[in-house]
Order: sequence, then structure tokens, then C-alpha cells
Amino acid sequence: MRKIATSQLEPGMILGAPIVSNDSMIELLSKGTKLSKRHIALISQMSIEDVYILDHAEELDESVEMDLTDLANRAHTEGKPFDADKLQKALDEIETHVYEPATRSAVNANMAVHVLTGEGNVPIDVKHEEALLDTKKVIENIKDDGELDLDRIRRNVEETLPDMIRNNDVLMRLNQLKASDDYTFHHSLRVSILASMIGKWLGYSEPEILELAEAGLLFDMGKLHIPEFLLQKPGQVTPDEFELIKKHAQFGYSILLKTRGVSNNIKYAALHHHERMDGSGYPLRLRENQIHDFAKVIMVCDVFDALISDRPYKKAISPIMAAEYLSWTSGKLFDSKVCYVLIKKLSEFYLGKTVKLTNGDVGKIVFIEENYPTRPIVQVGEKFVNLIKERSINVETLM
Repeated sequence: MRKIATSQLEPGMILGAPIVSNDSMIELLSKGTKLSKRHIALISQMSIEDVYILDHAEELDESVEMDLTDLANRAHTEGKPFDADKLQKALDEIETHVYEPATRSAVNANMAVHVLTGEGNVPIDVKHEEALLDTKKVIENIKDDGELDLDRIRRNVEETLPDMIRNNDVLMRLNQLKASDDYTFHHSLRVSILASMIGKWLGYSEPEILELAEAGLLFDMGKLHIPEFLLQKPGQVTPDEFELIKKHAQFGYSILLKTRGVSNNIKYAALHHHERMDGSGYPLRLRENQIHDFAKVIMVCDVFDALISDRPYKKAISPIMAAEYLSWTSGKLFDSKVCYVLIKKLSEFYLGKTVKLTNGDVGKIVFIEENYPTRPIVQVGEKFVNLIKERSINVETLM
């Protein structure tokens, strides 16, 4: 296995380590992926500078071991706080868990949804600042005492949910949110909004949408056990660092397992949100119907928001390109129905938008073919660029 610059990537090369989105630590392309032109375009758009490539297929069988001593030494060298004993205790605890099969949620896709629509057009984090600050405080308290006050989380979600889902233009809603230094909480809030919207579009009942919103806020809390310097590391993490980061799904499940009143839907959303439909995910390598319904929604929201969010060491990609990534991984990595409803609903708000294309042209979306919602026709001056035919061109920015 060797590390090469992104500029040297060629179709047909095989990844020797996962492509992970910086900060959010989401596996976008798994180890062993045979790279295509689309893969390489995605990697380039995200400003990833280098990746690991396999020279021989048999290298896929090589396992990666975590070394906490080495990690502690690196943390000490960089002057970063790292409590190895506390982390080892958390690792020991999740090793004792027996992971039972998920209890599936019963969802009627044709069920009418009766949820308050809210009023006005005030951003959620302005209108509900007190509730969101309280939610953030509850989650931060887990670091100190290891306990989660679910009742406070639930009260705050019940207050904010009607305004989360009242407008189908979810991109407008996400863009309204002010930037936050606390990426993990801000990301969870955005996932909660996206998941609630998808639940609404899929016909979930009101109690299920409330529960899905709670799951969106709590699914990533296992990162509280991951050393901060790893979550903030610029560039791609090493394979052994990623092995530790992958434990956060089990850490989150462990915290929720000890919290009274947490439903199986929320527990399994946390445990399964990095599983993938083809079995390439983690931590349990589950496939298709083995993965909980809530997790199928959360994983799509998690990836989509990570892709469209700017971070200090990661360039955001456009919502249209993020939707295209979901489109060509739908059914393989992500649930087809969840991807379809998100992509379809997003496309309803693209028409008339000004965009910048990856070839530098700026124009306006004038037509969207129903079967190709991520490949619009863009008018640039007097000419029309049909992205269905011009496959090498993508929408770089929605303006």
C-alpha cells in the first residue's frame, strides 16, 4: 500500500484505505473500492490531497490494529489532551455488549401526517435559541457524568420540531442556521432537521418524526469518547486512527443503552448509522434489512450534510453534487427509497437558481429532467449546457 497525491489518481486504482470526510469522519468510499472517474471527481472536489492505493489485491486482507500507546505519544508530541485510561475503559465496556437484532420500526408510507406547520420565516436557532442551548448543554454533560437527560432533549425537540419541518425547502432551512464553532452539535442539529423532513416525506407518523428528530440529535454522541485532536485533524486520518474513530457508533449505543426511556429506534440509529446496504459499513457489517429503518434515514442525512458543509480543512461541494453522490451509491451503500425522496424533494427547489459549473461557467438552471434530477440544463448566456450529456461537468456551487 502506498500514499499518492489525488492528482495522480487514475480510474481502475483500488483504495487501500477509506476516503473519510474531514472532521465529520464519515466513510465516503470504503477500502477496496475500484476508482471510477466519478469517484476521482468527488475526491478532487473535496480538496483531499492524498489517498492510499493498493498495489496488490491481497493487501485487502491485511488487518489494522489500534495502538493507544502510540496515539498517546502522538498526542503528547502535539501538546493535545488525551486520557488513555478513560478511553481504554470505554473500549472495554463496549466489548462486553451483545448486539441483539434490531427491532424494526413499523412505518406506513401512506400515513397522513398531522404536524403543526409553524408561522413566519424566522431561523430555528434564533426562534428557539434557549431550547437549542439547553440541548447542547445536556449533550456536553455526558462528558462529565456519562448520563443523558432524555426528558430535556425530548421537551426541546417537541418545541422546535414544528418549525423544523414546516417548509419543504430544506436547503433554505439549513442555510438559515448560523455558523457554530461546535461542529459536532451543529452537524447533529442539521441531521435532525434533514431526518425530520425525510420522515415527513416518507409518511412517518407524528410520534415517529419526533423520535427521528431525537435520533438525529443523539446519533453521533459516541464521538464524545474520541480524542478531540483526531476529530479536528487536518487531512486524511491514518488507517489505525480510523479504526479508533469507527468505535464511536458503539460508544454512542453504549451511552444510550444506559439511559432510561431511550427507545430501540434511537439506540439502533446510533449503532447502525455507519452500516451500508452492501455490508461494507461498520461496526457490525450488516446488510440491507438487517439495518434499522431510522439508521437508513440518518446515514443519508449524515453524509449529505457533511458533503455540503464547509470546514477549515475541507471544501464543501454543492448540494446538487452531494445529491449525485447519493444517486450513484443508492441501493449499494444507501437505501434507495430514502435517497430517492431526498433527491426528488431537493430538485424541486433548483429551478431558476444561479449556479457555477466546474468548468467555470455561471448560469441559471432552466430545466430539470425528472429521471435525472442532479443533471439539469443550465443556460449560460445564449447557450444551454445539458449536464445529462456533458458528464464531465458538474454543478460546483449553488449561488
